[in-house]
Amino acid sequence: MIMSHHITNITSQPFDNKLIRKILDRVINRINYRYLNESVPGHPLFVDPFANDSFTNYLQGCITNDLNPKFNTNYNLEFKDFAHEMKEIDHQFDLVIFDPPYSLRQLKDNYDGIGKDLKLWQTHNMWGEGKDVLAQLVKVGGYVISLGWTTAGFGRKRGFSKREVHVFEQQAREDRYSLFLVVEQKLQTKLELQFEGIEEE
Repeated sequence: MIMSHHITNITSQPFDNKLIRKILDRVINRINYRYLNESVPGHPLFVDPFANDSFTNYLQGCITNDLNPKFNTNYNLEFKDFAHEMKEIDHQFDLVIFDPPYSLRQLKDNYDGIGKDLKLWQTHNMWGEGKDVLAQLVKVGGYVISLGWTTAGFGRKRGFSKREVHVFEQQAREDRYSLFLVVEQKLQTKLELQFEGIEEE
């Protein structure tokens, strides 16, 4: 497993950070390469459920969502509703880019004030149901890139193994939380998952 530590500046738009964007571009290029050079049928399909004002809004093959309608996204749904919509359409994704609000305060800042109230279920299990649904829609061998204050990602119980963990420490304010970026890959069998789990430990 690849691990790295960086001291840098992270804004409210983490994908603007060159180090973070480099990791995303590398995974996206790896997926695109498979389709172009390994005769994989079809086209790569990506999804960003919390796109905000991200580059993913202009990424070819990416379906984007954000609760706030001011952003140029394909959907403006709450996360779990968006995940169920993707299941209904029966999309299968090569990559999920998962960059939600990192705390209850950020969640409230994002949800309140645009006609949405913070519900009780969101405080107890902010993203669990939506993660469960999207995990089923990731192709075997596909990836999830998660950003947040934890390395949990989508996790082994949903069929994923960690491939990379990157720590981004805030340069300007040492007392702030570090940001973690986790790259996970969906495995084919439970047996593979057991062996991968041994490696991770």
